[in-house]
Amino acid sequence: MRANHKTAPRNASGQLRMHGLGLAVLAPMLVAPLLGLATLPASAQQYQTRDRVLAPAAALLPVALQNVTMVQGREVRLGHLFAGISDDRNSIIDHAPQPGERRIYTASHLYALAQQHGLDWRPNSPLDKVAIERASVVVPAEEIEREIRDALITQDRFEEIDVDLFNRSVQLHIATDRPMTMRVEQLSYDKRSQRFQATITAPANDPEAQSVQVTGRVYTLIDVPVLARAVLPGAVIQQSDVAWKKVRQASLAGNIVAQPEDIIGTVTRRPLAANRPLRSTDLKPNLLTTRGDRVTIVATTANMRLTATGIAMQNGAEGDLIQVTNTGSKKIIQGKVVGPNLVEVVTRGQVALN
Repeated sequence: MRANHKTAPRNASGQLRMHGLGLAVLAPMLVAPLLGLATLPASAQQYQTRDRVLAPAAALLPVALQNVTMVQGREVRLGHLFAGISDDRNSIIDHAPQPGERRIYTASHLYALAQQHGLDWRPNSPLDKVAIERASVVVPAEEIEREIRDALITQDRFEEIDVDLFNRSVQLHIATDRPMTMRVEQLSYDKRSQRFQATITAPANDPEAQSVQVTGRVYTLIDVPVLARAVLPGAVIQQSDVAWKKVRQASLAGNIVAQPEDIIGTVTRRPLAANRPLRSTDLKPNLLTTRGDRVTIVATTANMRLTATGIAMQNGAEGDLIQVTNTGSKKIIQGKVVGPNLVEVVTRGQVALN
């Protein structure tokens, strides 16, 4: 009986020690829910096994939280979340987000990672977090349009076309560590509506490529004469002033001047900018003679050249046929304007100025 009395306290002491050890093990688990903490995110669990052994308390590495980290590669490392991580402890703990996307690591995730990797860090608040972004660039809409245009020219044998996306705000991200390449897939074109649809994948031939669907319209381009430089009102257009430009045929109005010979030698009615199609209302003939002007009438044959004075009865540009009154004979004759106030009369065999 005495032996039994001595044994009981030892058993009670052993139970107390076991109970104390259980509390020590359970304490973090009980405190964690109060702080809003949880386990590692599912995306990081595959990296947990190889780093399972916790460092002893004396080896805990003091660290601080990062704020927002831009990840250049395909992995998230411990140093992306915590500042003060040495190179030898900068383990891979997760896959990086998709280009252009962001992932949030909450206080519970961060605390679990700190415990797993022997870091001296505890959350100050359940609101502690770190944002991880995958560094990327957005493909400009102009680049997508150029790829589609080239694909349409190859596929449908267009000569000169331009394309416009209907959804120009489309966001296609390419990671900064990947090549800036694209591939056009599932391209279709309706000739009746002149519309297309396609899938754009970037980077091309990359297992982690992103894809977006785009739609738009095709425009046929034609060459039209334009001014090579800006001009003021009253300027006479010379051949050196004319250049060519490709424009969308659908955008041209009915009064657009399509031939350079209809521009050269004319006079501008208003200030005109360079590289813009010209309308017939922008120009007027370059009059060398106006009605009522005193003109010189010239008649030329193989043997002689006669002149007389007359009054122009019509306006005339170079090459125009106008009527002129001979001031001497008062007769009305017809001649061609060949220069400023100079009218040439051409007769067959006989000169009739009188």
